[in-house]
Amino acid sequence: MENKKRILISAYLFISALMVLNVVIYSAWEMSFTGYWSDRAIFWLWLLVTPIIIVIFWKKIGMKIYFWLLVVGLILTILPMAIPFFGILLAGSGSGRLNHFNLANNIRVQTVSYGVMGRPRLQVVKDGLLFDKIKLEDGDEIFTNDTTWIEVKDVNNQKNMTKSLELKTLEIRDAKNAKLINETYTSITVMYLFEKDTVETTHVFKEKTSFNY
Repeated sequence: MENKKRILISAYLFISALMVLNVVIYSAWEMSFTGYWSDRAIFWLWLLVTPIIIVIFWKKIGMKIYFWLLVVGLILTILPMAIPFFGILLAGSGSGRLNHFNLANNIRVQTVSYGVMGRPRLQVVKDGLLFDKIKLEDGDEIFTNDTTWIEVKDVNNQKNMTKSLELKTLEIRDAKNAKLINETYTSITVMYLFEKDTVETTHVFKEKTSFNY
């Protein structure tokens, strides 16, 4: 029985270490474990195992302290209008991802909203062997009146290239499909297909790089 408890606590500590590592590399380098759902699986596994660990080791003083630290942490996420709480919920459940497209060359474009008050954000993610790297995070609006950045084509007539100050603003979260047109070390050009428009735009990466790419 004691041997099983040691195995259980060792597994729990390993899961906790992976979760802490994921938070650290995301905060420091905007990286996470490869695949959109891998770090979320770790989070939910930790969340499911935590009550079991607390019940089994409840008689230990250290576990009581750990339990109350978790309670205080939960309360602190709820107090400021529950903004941190809902941010964790949306990020952990994956429901904060509004739209995503897997492009060529291991590039993923996704629109996320992990805050109840903030606007959705566009993320350009490069998939690596061990970690994914966020190459760009920006607003998901495409301002079609910025003629130095955007080209809008009439989908009914591809030869009709228009650049107009009166064209509407499009939101990438509403795109139906996306296609990688070109990739360089500093940017990618993506064609977004909307219901009535086709938009081609260039996303410029941040200068930060990592050993994984």
